Amino acid sequence: MPTGFAQWDKETLPEPPRRFAAHWTSLIGPGLLMVGANIGGGEWLFGPLVTAQYGGRVMWIATLAIILQVFYNLAVMRYALFCGETIFVGFFRTWPGPKFWTFFYLLFDAGGMWPYLSSNAAVPLAAVILGRLPTGADDALVKTLSYAIFLTAFIPLIFGGKIYNAIEKLMVTKLVLILTFLGFVVVVFVKPSTWWEIGSGLLRFGALPPGDFNWATLAAFAAVAGAGGLTNSAFSNYARDKGWGMGRNVGAIPSAVGGRTIKLSHTGKTFELNEENLSRFRGWLRHIRRDQLILWLPGCILGMALPAMFSYQFVRGVKNVDGNAVAAMSAKAIADQHGAIFWFLTLLCGFLIMAPTQVSQLDNLCRRWTDVIWMGAGRLKKVDGNKVKYVYYAILALYGAWGLFTLKVTPNPLVLAVASGVMMNIALAVSGLHTLWVLLTLLPRELRPHWFSCAGLVCCSVLYFAISVIAFAQQWPKIQAWLF
Repeated sequence: MPTGFAQWDKETLPEPPRRFAAHWTSLIGPGLLMVGANIGGGEWLFGPLVTAQYGGRVMWIATLAIILQVFYNLAVMRYALFCGETIFVGFFRTWPGPKFWTFFYLLFDAGGMWPYLSSNAAVPLAAVILGRLPTGADDALVKTLSYAIFLTAFIPLIFGGKIYNAIEKLMVTKLVLILTFLGFVVVVFVKPSTWWEIGSGLLRFGALPPGDFNWATLAAFAAVAGAGGLTNSAFSNYARDKGWGMGRNVGAIPSAVGGRTIKLSHTGKTFELNEENLSRFRGWLRHIRRDQLILWLPGCILGMALPAMFSYQFVRGVKNVDGNAVAAMSAKAIADQHGAIFWFLTLLCGFLIMAPTQVSQLDNLCRRWTDVIWMGAGRLKKVDGNKVKYVYYAILALYGAWGLFTLKVTPNPLVLAVASGVMMNIALAVSGLHTLWVLLTLLPRELRPHWFSCAGLVCCSVLYFAISVIAFAQQWPKIQAWLF
């Protein structure tokens, strides 16, 4: 075992929820939180860019991506149930050790380090101020608003007890508001033919647009379907902080204000492999499958389908999209047909989709590295468990400075979104195979996933590798010209 990470302690595996029908609220956790977080900039931005240009025929990419991500999500939560650690800590426990994986994942985490959600959430606000869609001439206003949104996203991470609890409340509230508005528009204003185009497209596997099309856009579309990138690894963090499996014995990351009694252990905790514990572990596996199959999977597909119906109905056939206008173009389209009230409601919807998701993006990145540092750094071993928040907020401060810098130098919001999406694909593909390695080497044989789960995880990685390689090959002449 690499130095810096202690052997796991032994404790009792808590009992899983037994009577789902009687205690269905116990299922509310990472799945519902992540549905709220995952209905984000991708669904709102790439609706006009993908379905409005190519129709519903490419929606199957989202379906396939979300289904394969379920295998990833279940795998990383399996690790958290087993030892209460996050999968990111598991990565660093494998050969060749923490130094290599630190460099490796900093490189592949780059796609998640670009605050494109703040940049794009500024667009609907700018549209309200200007009374029209912003253009390149309004770049200064959009950038100023993006700075303000980015800094505001830090506030929910400071207050409360567990940071997880604050994120959960924010995302569930966002989910209710967004689905209510989009559901109303789709039911009242969207034609049955659009329903069929998008609905059938979710199952039209293998269909591609005729003629020339941009593979980079489709690759980014795949990246934002579901979670994407290293964001999926957060399921292990949230399962731990929710207190599922051995996570109940390990603790959680406390907030700066209100988290005095919450602590996080410096090492994971496992259990004896006896019949009682094996039965409990199988019960926890059933619990996380319900989380994924009842909440996350259908929620994410609905979260892709509703914005796609919206954009296909109102902005169909768009060809050239200004990067400073894409996040608000749906508002103009529906307002032209159904009145000015929908200009403001749709802009509000776009803002609520993107701005809260920036909060979860901040949290995801910071907690990944917090867990690794807290459990792997020898100098922190004697520090009280409540002090983990200082590591978390130090990383958050560094990311704040980085985010402001990238918002300043990025050409426009759309460029940032597409570039982030392609980089996220590679991160998801690599970490999927690494997750499989962790499960097959660190877990006891009795707790390892079935061959079908392993195959699904491999297919997830292959999909994201393949679509990114195709996109890169298509864009190589442009990259070559830019480099040389």
